[in-house]
Amino acid sequence: MKKAMIVMLAALTGAAMTGCKDSNSNNNVEEMSKKEQALQKVMTPYVHHAVIPVYEGMADAAMLLAEDMSKILAASKGNPASEDSELISEACKHWTESRMYWERSEAWLYGPADYEGIDPHIDSWPFDKTSFDDVIVNAEEMQRYAQALETNATLDEEEYGLLGFHALEYVLFTEGKAHKINDFTTAQWTFMTVVANDLRNQAILLEVCWRGMTNIRSEKQALLRSAGLDGAAQRYSASGFGGYMTEPGEGRTFVTYESAAAQLIAGCIDIANEVGNIKIGTACFASADNEADRNYIESPYSLHSIIDFKDNIVSIDYACYGAQKGDANLMEYIAQVDKKAAEGLRDAIDKSYEAIQAIPEPFYENAQRAEAQKAVAVVGTDLVNALNAVHKALTGTAY
Repeated sequence: MKKAMIVMLAALTGAAMTGCKDSNSNNNVEEMSKKEQALQKVMTPYVHHAVIPVYEGMADAAMLLAEDMSKILAASKGNPASEDSELISEACKHWTESRMYWERSEAWLYGPADYEGIDPHIDSWPFDKTSFDDVIVNAEEMQRYAQALETNATLDEEEYGLLGFHALEYVLFTEGKAHKINDFTTAQWTFMTVVANDLRNQAILLEVCWRGMTNIRSEKQALLRSAGLDGAAQRYSASGFGGYMTEPGEGRTFVTYESAAAQLIAGCIDIANEVGNIKIGTACFASADNEADRNYIESPYSLHSIIDFKDNIVSIDYACYGAQKGDANLMEYIAQVDKKAAEGLRDAIDKSYEAIQAIPEPFYENAQRAEAQKAVAVVGTDLVNALNAVHKALTGTAY
């Protein structure tokens, strides 16, 4: 399992609950505190220019990846001995694109990614190669997957170690380069085509849960319905979970804009801690006899570990400073109330990029070098502390 589920801040107590009398979008702005007015300006660009476009990009690329996998499967059926790698190279490109968007979303793993179990569903690692080998030679299991390929069935949680990005990474890449079709059997490509469809469906689900069912393309709506996932989307408002953040109020998931902004920062703290202390730290400080921890390496087949880490920091950057130039962002408000905290976060983010970039790839060969140890401290301690200072500047308390 990739990580523990993130517990969402459904409501904050104390200072976080005192921002306004009833701060939904229908209120007279004059009834809102200056703080709430400032934070209101932040939440719409955060949701509509950072969160939703990232999830949309991820879903679009995952749709192309699923199409690529269908072509690879057809080619394997036609000639299992084919040494062609062009189709797989195209799939590698779309895997990389969808993966980039996913990693750039991890500062907002709260909400639907958590509630619907999407995070572990599509991003569990390490890949369970032993179970994969067992499934492929199990005729009953393969019949089930062949049926799932026809019906667009959603795969279940017992299969987490066999699903998502890292399962596909295993069959697409070797040492960062594309495999050939004859590197795997037609049965293996069949299984992985089902996995690609499932990844596509989960990515679309993320998009729809944040923006609302009627706000996505009809093609995506049809895929969700055929996968039996349209009901999950209906658990949120017509404008999706994003509407909870842009229109808080009494009786809603977020009562104030401050509580929504506090969740934004909490999500950043969670991913900073994970990158520094888990994604890098687990392998970095593993003992010589602890094989599980030494091999706890994300994206080893594509040689994307360092890229993943950096993209996670990009997600923090997007959340705090905005994804589009000129957007109102949270750090503009924080700079007005605590300049030191604002300056500290910018410095910590910049140093995190530098520390991660300094680790040589492949990460699995360099996870215990001094550069990795420094990154653990810079990201797992310094960046986390800087984000906590921002949380305190916003709410009066550390996360």
